[in-house]
Amino acid sequence: MSRKWLLTLAVSTLVTAMSGFGYAQPAPGPAPVAGSTIVAARPAPGTLFLGSERIPLAAGGFAEAERGTMYVPVNRSNPAGGVLALEIYRFKANAGATKGTPPVFLLHGGPNFLGLAERLARSGFYESDILPFREIADLVVVSQRGIGPSKPTTLCDRAPELPRDAPITREAAAAGFRQMSVACKAYWDSQGLDLRGFTVVEAAADVNDVRRALGYDMITLWGASFGSHWGMAIMRFHPGIVARAVLFGMEGPDHTYDMPSDVLGSVSRMAAAADQAPALKGMIPEGGLLQAFKTVIDRVEKAPVKVTVTNPATGRPQVVLFDAWRVRQLAMGYSGRVASRRGMQTWPADVLALYKGDFTQAALSLVAPQEGYRTASYFMLDCGSGISPGREARLNADQAVSVLGEVNLDYQAGCPIWHSDLGNAFRKNFDTSIPAVIAYGTWDVSTPQENGLELAPFFKNHTLVKVVGGSHGSLGDAMRASASFRRAVMKFAQTGDMSDVPAQVDLPAVDWVVPNAAVGKR
Repeated sequence: MSRKWLLTLAVSTLVTAMSGFGYAQPAPGPAPVAGSTIVAARPAPGTLFLGSERIPLAAGGFAEAERGTMYVPVNRSNPAGGVLALEIYRFKANAGATKGTPPVFLLHGGPNFLGLAERLARSGFYESDILPFREIADLVVVSQRGIGPSKPTTLCDRAPELPRDAPITREAAAAGFRQMSVACKAYWDSQGLDLRGFTVVEAAADVNDVRRALGYDMITLWGASFGSHWGMAIMRFHPGIVARAVLFGMEGPDHTYDMPSDVLGSVSRMAAAADQAPALKGMIPEGGLLQAFKTVIDRVEKAPVKVTVTNPATGRPQVVLFDAWRVRQLAMGYSGRVASRRGMQTWPADVLALYKGDFTQAALSLVAPQEGYRTASYFMLDCGSGISPGREARLNADQAVSVLGEVNLDYQAGCPIWHSDLGNAFRKNFDTSIPAVIAYGTWDVSTPQENGLELAPFFKNHTLVKVVGGSHGSLGDAMRASASFRRAVMKFAQTGDMSDVPAQVDLPAVDWVVPNAAVGKR
């Protein structure tokens, strides 16, 4: 059975594509109707096409890469399920690299990786993020099934917008996620796509298939956030192919749902540092910034605040009501997001503005056009990993939601609809002796430090790196701050020697944005 989402080619390119995959040309048939398309035969699983790619350099000239497509089964337990296409990039090691070094497979997070093409188009990205790997080994980047440049890209409609000028209830927000999930699942089911294959176990097998197709015996994993989750699945189900791993922003088998109190712990540590910052001296309300934010929640619970701003998309006045639900949505900042060190810089100023009663910038952030789309693959991958009964009981009793809001509501509302749960056996931590460097940031609000501390004992041959002040990108934070640390991590990736990797990296102080005026006590 053919599927239009699989591979639709214009008539003029059909013969070329088929000969490239080694297929025999079909017998001549009736001339196609003008403007029509032909659905080509499925490429066999394991089919790989790579072509040359030139990357413009900031200083002029080009770097060379290979870019192409790998065809893998949609669901390896269903031979009739067809194939899907993954985008592959390979950057071969420079001439000075040690021959025989296992290639680095870079595993991105989310799951929402939109591919490398847009990033490589940014001036300087190649030099800062790709070139250092080429000094030690080949670098391979595999897209995530059903997301970004992979085909099909399983986009969902957005959840219906909630009214901005009225109070929000948990049930109304949850209903939006359920509605989106029902519609999205129904659409992709109607296309004949076997969504049961969109799990991290299948994604781990994708990496193994790419490794095999490229001719590598062993690989090095480098993954963050969902990429660490993905990497751990590879280490668990394909341990014989992994030489070593560099993991950070740890998301273990049972860490897909964030624990609100752990997230609040990261926010608290960041806030404590801002409270003591010389640049903000005299501006911090009694009790500190986090208490100031809690005070704002208390105020709007008693008396919601209405603000009128100009909607940038329509040019018309837009009323935004700030009740406790909406203020909690601002806990991670609104001028920037505290998931990164750069995004943290504006957090104190954001909190102080709310404390003063100035909600204008917050309102503008909420009426701005939505960016990005969820995918069926996002829900299948994350809902498949799911949550254990014990962690769910802790989550349901967690009081930090009174500050942060319902940080897992999309999963709690949507996951029952997707029917992708891998089961509690998957969510159990597992022992591994694969050499690993594991980093965690003490200010990481996306994958809090508790995740890394819980997982470390199961890695029997590892170095655990505490990045003090580190964000969700803790490893990158530390590598930018310390040249010696950067050399030590790259040495490990190249040789497996972790003896130079320190147990702790202290980051420099954040350059906090200073508000225009001090905030007095209220």
